[in-house]
Amino acid sequence: MRTKRATLVACGLVATGALGASVVSTEAQQPGPPTGTLQLQQRDRDTTFRFIDVHPRRRAPAVGDGFVITGALRDQAGTRMGRLQATFVFTNPRREQAEVSATFVLPSGRIMGSGADTKARVDDFAVTGGTGSYTGARGTVRVTEHRRSTTFLFTFLG
Repeated sequence: MRTKRATLVACGLVATGALGASVVSTEAQQPGPPTGTLQLQQRDRDTTFRFIDVHPRRRAPAVGDGFVITGALRDQAGTRMGRLQATFVFTNPRREQAEVSATFVLPSGRIMGSGADTKARVDDFAVTGGTGSYTGARGTVRVTEHRRSTTFLFTFLG
């Protein structure tokens, strides 16, 4: 009886060790979150803008109204790299301030970001996550508005 019990315990320990080894080896193969920087741009001519007017309809934007921006994203050489999908909800329409949620859809994954748009020429937003090559992404995205385009500079913390 003791021999059976010892054999079962030994088998259990071996199985547990094998499971632990497979978990460790699986984790070792996972790539880490992105590091470094990534710069993308969106040309105004590639951008689609849609205003969202919630009830009751007014001529001027009100709290809760917003807009959606979509369009192609390009690298510094002008090559199309993906697209941007962003929603803005006005929190202070008089000052044109809004809460922003954006997804940057790229061939190797998605990057999500959010924050408060203050209508400054340069604004910083939080990178809140990602998928694919950007899984575990965290950091900031600096948004700079130019005369005919907008630049997005991602700084990943790793």
